[in-house]
Amino acid sequence: MSIGLKPDESKLVKDYILLPLLLDVLEHDRSVLSRADLKSQELTNVIIDRLQAAALSDLAQARRKMREYAIKVYEDRKTKLGIEVEFICRGYHHKLSMLWGLIEAEIEQRSYTYLGLKIEDKGALK
Repeated sequence: MSIGLKPDESKLVKDYILLPLLLDVLEHDRSVLSRADLKSQELTNVIIDRLQAAALSDLAQARRKMREYAIKVYEDRKTKLGIEVEFICRGYHHKLSMLWGLIEAEIEQRSYTYLGLKIEDKGALK
């Protein structure tokens, strides 16, 4: 018999997966933008800095909570379809998979939230 995960436990594992990916995306974007001849380079860097600070804060909090809840990730794999994570929570083994499309959507949603924007307004911002 397997014990199900509580929603907050599942969210912690998702944050453990998503936040490092968001940080990677931001570093990539910063690198690309630093080579571009932007008129608003300083503003762009401030926005990326704000996103990174928020993601790092949330990641640190997720890791603290994972220790508190005794959640231990022992394997994570990137596949063509997404990411698979295996972990122990409350003495039971669990597996969580996220497809790349969902990961991208979650990262975009989180970025908008960190900036105090609503993703629903995305088209209106153009």
